[in-house]
Amino acid sequence: MEDEKLQPEEHIPAWVNDPHPTSDDRKGLRGVRRLLGGLRSLLPGDRAKTWVYLNAIRAPRKILRRAVSEFSRFDHVYDVIGEFSNKFKGPFSILEFGTAQGYGFAKLLGATRYLRMEDRITVHGFDSFEGLPPATDRADRGVVSNDWMKGAYRASYDTLRGYCESKGYRNFQLHKGWFEHSLTPQILRRLEREPPILVWIDCDLYSSSLTVLERLLPVLRSGCVIYFDDIDFNFFSRFTGQARLVHELNRGRFGDNLELVVDPELSWESGRVFRLVRFEENTPLYEPLYRRTTLPVARTIVDGSPFP
Repeated sequence: MEDEKLQPEEHIPAWVNDPHPTSDDRKGLRGVRRLLGGLRSLLPGDRAKTWVYLNAIRAPRKILRRAVSEFSRFDHVYDVIGEFSNKFKGPFSILEFGTAQGYGFAKLLGATRYLRMEDRITVHGFDSFEGLPPATDRADRGVVSNDWMKGAYRASYDTLRGYCESKGYRNFQLHKGWFEHSLTPQILRRLEREPPILVWIDCDLYSSSLTVLERLLPVLRSGCVIYFDDIDFNFFSRFTGQARLVHELNRGRFGDNLELVVDPELSWESGRVFRLVRFEENTPLYEPLYRRTTLPVARTIVDGSPFP
C-alpha cells in the first residue's frame, strides 16, 4: 500500500507548522499579528513598546468591547415591561428590595411612565432605610474584599417619597422595615392579584436575599424575571452571596419543581438576570392578552440560501 501523499508544502496553512499556533491563526488572522509585529519593530525599547500596546491597542479594544457588549442594569427593565405589556393582562407589580436612596427606584418608575404603563404597573420599594444589617451569616463573608458594613446605604424614607410625589408618580408604594416585617400577608395577597413581573434584589446580603425569596416564592409565577444585583460577589462563587442562593434553589432547597434559569437575552454576559420556572401542577400563570385561534402552519420552501 502506497504511503499517503502529503500536500505540497506551499499549500499547507502557515499555522500548521507554527510551534505556538493561536486561535487567531486558525481563523485566518495571522496577518494582523504580522502587522502588529511590524509596528513593534519600529518602536525603541520594551517600555515604549509596552506603553504603545497598552494605550493604543489594548485600551481602545477594551473600550470598544465594553461599548458593544457591556451590561447596563436598566436595559432589561424596558424589555421586561414591553414583553409583559404586549403578551399578558395586568395589573402587574415590580418589586425592588434594597431601595436605599432611590436611584434605581426612580428609574423603574421612569420606565413605567415612558412605556405608558403607570396605570397597569405598581412599583414597590422595600428597605429598612437604616442601612445594612450586620452580616452574621458565613455566606456573607468576603473572601477577596472587605465584608459588608453594618449601616451602609442608610437613606431617608421621607426624602425618597417626597421626590416620587414631586414628579407626579402615583403608581408606587414604599415599605419601610426589615423584609421579614414588611413582606406582610396583606402585601403578599395583593401580589397574588397583581403578580410581579420583575423582582429586583439589591439587598447585598445572602441572608437578606434568602428572606426575600422564602416569603415571595409562593406568589411568583413562571416566567417572572429576577435580577440579582450582587450575584458577582466573590466572583460568582456558589459558596457565598446571591450566587449561593441561586445554587440552593436549583438544588431543591425550596422544592424540586423550581428553577432559576439565566435569560441570555436580558442578561447579556452579566449572568445577573434569571427567569423563574415552576414545574408544578396547577401553578398560576400570567393571563394572556390573546389566545391562538388557528393551528400554526409550517413555512414553505423558498430556496436553499440562508435568506429567510
